[in-house]
Amino acid sequence: MNVVDLTAHPTIATSEGRWQPLNTPLGLTAFGANAIELDPGEEIDIEHSETDSGQQELFCVIAGRMAVTVNGKTVEAGPGTVIGIPDAGAVRSYRALEAGTRMLCIGGVPTAENAGFGEWITT
Repeated sequence: MNVVDLTAHPTIATSEGRWQPLNTPLGLTAFGANAIELDPGEEIDIEHSETDSGQQELFCVIAGRMAVTVNGKTVEAGPGTVIGIPDAGAVRSYRALEAGTRMLCIGGVPTAENAGFGEWITT
């Protein structure tokens, strides 16, 4: 088991925000995993689609509040909110609404091997 404490894990400042790459320290290779730290008013260039990569994305807010926009529809999200973006061509962006906002970003290309993963859970 590999564990990362996001409060102590280094961030990398980019034009797209302050990122915390997680794949290497967690030993993950099946999908991309990163966290991003944001504060209100930060100017980041994050509007994008994943058309070229074909990957789906999952955003999970773990601290603070943020506004997430997908194809022009905006939702406000707080801790524990999970947003799935299955359409690689969807245009997405986000911005912090509170200081110290942190979001976990997971992305991967759909494959037959992981299709329906988790569907084994029944009530």
